[in-house]
Amino acid sequence: MIRALRNISRKWLIIVLIIVLLNLTWGLVLLMYRHYSTVYAKALDSYLMFSLDLAERIELGEKNIAISPLSVYAALLMLTEGSDSNTRTELLSALHLSSLDEARNWFNDMLKVLLDVSEPAKLDIANSIWIQEGFPVNKSYVDSLKENYLAEVLYADFKHDPLGAAKRINKWVYDKTHKFIDKIVDPGSIDYMTRIVLINTIYFKANWTRAFEEVALGDFHTNDKVVRVRYLRGIMKVHLLKERNYTALSLDYKGTDVKFVVIMPNNGNLVDFIQGLDKDELLGILDRLFSSKRVTVNLYLPKYDVDSGILSLKEALQELGIRSVFHPQKADLSLMVEGGQKILYVRDVLHRARVKVDLAGTEAAATTAVTLTFSAELLEYPMVKIDRPFIFLLVEPKSYTILFIGSIINPPQ
Repeated sequence: MIRALRNISRKWLIIVLIIVLLNLTWGLVLLMYRHYSTVYAKALDSYLMFSLDLAERIELGEKNIAISPLSVYAALLMLTEGSDSNTRTELLSALHLSSLDEARNWFNDMLKVLLDVSEPAKLDIANSIWIQEGFPVNKSYVDSLKENYLAEVLYADFKHDPLGAAKRINKWVYDKTHKFIDKIVDPGSIDYMTRIVLINTIYFKANWTRAFEEVALGDFHTNDKVVRVRYLRGIMKVHLLKERNYTALSLDYKGTDVKFVVIMPNNGNLVDFIQGLDKDELLGILDRLFSSKRVTVNLYLPKYDVDSGILSLKEALQELGIRSVFHPQKADLSLMVEGGQKILYVRDVLHRARVKVDLAGTEAAATTAVTLTFSAELLEYPMVKIDRPFIFLLVEPKSYTILFIGSIINPPQ
């Protein structure tokens, strides 16, 4: 059964796409798009375009995977706050923003709407900045993260205890995601040169307004074969769109206006469907879906629990034009550092998302970590090159006792 579930591919993956791209934000954000000013509509456009750009570059539609563009977006906004010159230009361009002001206002107002939930639903979003003890971080940068992103300021000793620092960060993520995600960094992603780590977490859990009745086995058509999978089955009230090239539906949760949305291309070609899905078309589908009348259907929905594992987004973000921030000699993150020193660059942007859909409802969590490393090679130390014959000594420094002495006239070839 596990093998069969793993073989589920393109059609089934649209569920993951919409859960993560839409389930946490877009149903509610669409309401803001309708009712807020042009500034907010423009910021929403930027976010949706970034979400679709990112989705195209992580093999969405080609394998079982989940991401949260909102988590990545929040982490990159915090990174952008500390950037300058060409690095800032690249980040803003990839985020489809002309300035941070529009994004800050939209992001904060969007959070107020999203976090307005009641029991039994839960939706938590948390940000943090982890700083090497004693590192000269710019106070105004930290204050900006606290004010605009409600970021928690924490300190760690990456230099002397990177393993311990990684454990503390993972524990923080584990707690903020209600024990749903246990790790985002490991000793391979944090080392003694790490100086700052930016973290975002999102956690969502809600029950269907009416639970599914049973789990039933049934056929699922992948791209090249038919497999047996477990379906959630129930008589459900849904918003439903049956169009020529796709079928879409949405389910409601208790305690939140967030919607669970599924869009299934009728021909089974999910990759082409995603590649042809732009911002305006997606908004049009959602608008028609949410404004349609509810109908009662006998719904079969695959039961699943998908965990992306820890993904490196470095290559995907570089494809989006964010390049200099990853280069030790080109990154300009001077607004993070006292005195405006250019001594940091981004080693990686790590992301992990998990989505579980069962009889009762949906549980989903995501976290993004931006690891910033000290650029030792940027410090302009004088060069000393021993490139002529020399003597060497081993000396006890208190008594100046010479233990060994020698010379090198012609080093071994």
